[in-house]
Parts: sequence; C-alpha cells; structure tokens
Amino acid sequence: DIPLSVGILEPQIHPTLLNTVEFLWDPLRRTSIFVQVHCISTEFTLRKNGGEKGVPFRIQIDTFGAGGKGDPPEHLHSASCLVKVFKPKGADRKQKTDREKVEKQPAPEREKFQPAYESTVLAEVG
Repeated sequence: DIPLSVGILEPQIHPTLLNTVEFLWDPLRRTSIFVQVHCISTEFTLRKNGGEKGVPFRIQIDTFGAGGKGDPPEHLHSASCLVKVFKPKGADRKQKTDREKVEKQPAPEREKFQPAYESTVLAEVG
C-alpha cells in the first residue's frame, strides 16, 4: 500500500514475479511498509476452492546492498513473519483464546511464544 508507506523509493512489481515487490530505501531514515493482503483465509483447506492445508502464509523481507559496477547486489539480511487472516469478529476471538492458552502454560513454555505487538515484528531468518 504505497500511499501509507514511508521512506520507500522506486517501488517496482515484476510482471512475472507476482508475489515480489522491489524498492529502494535509506537505512538511516525512518521507513515503514504497509502491506495489503487479499485472501479469504490462511487455513487453505482442500475443501474450499483448492489450496493446500498446512502451508504457512509468510511475508519475507530480503535486504540487499548496492552492488559494485557489474557485481550483483550483496545480500545483507532476511526476516519474515507468519500472516494469519480472520474475519473481523473471528480475529478478536482467536487472539483471546490464543492468549488464554499461553497464560495457562508453565513459565518456561510461555517464554517460547513471541509477545504481541501493535505492529508486525519480523523475526530474523536463520
């Protein structure tokens, strides 16, 4: 969603890579990227219009430095997050039940879960 994004330059969508967007950004300036997701569900069950059950829906960000003359860009960093999509009322209910499940876990188990954030936090890809 380019109008809501801040600090990106020259966004490009490759005609054959429909799930990829490229843009330039200055790492010394504040940059925010807003992404719109158009899908009906992340459960992807075989019963509903095809799809594959159990396939995670992720957003991955790969950062590359400018390559030298004739050199390919240098890969600097990769990060990703899992995307879950729910109907508006279902999202609140799902978050509440997930939170209750985590709260019932013993302390060592609770530490395995990522805390909730107001905006999406990407985890480094190993």
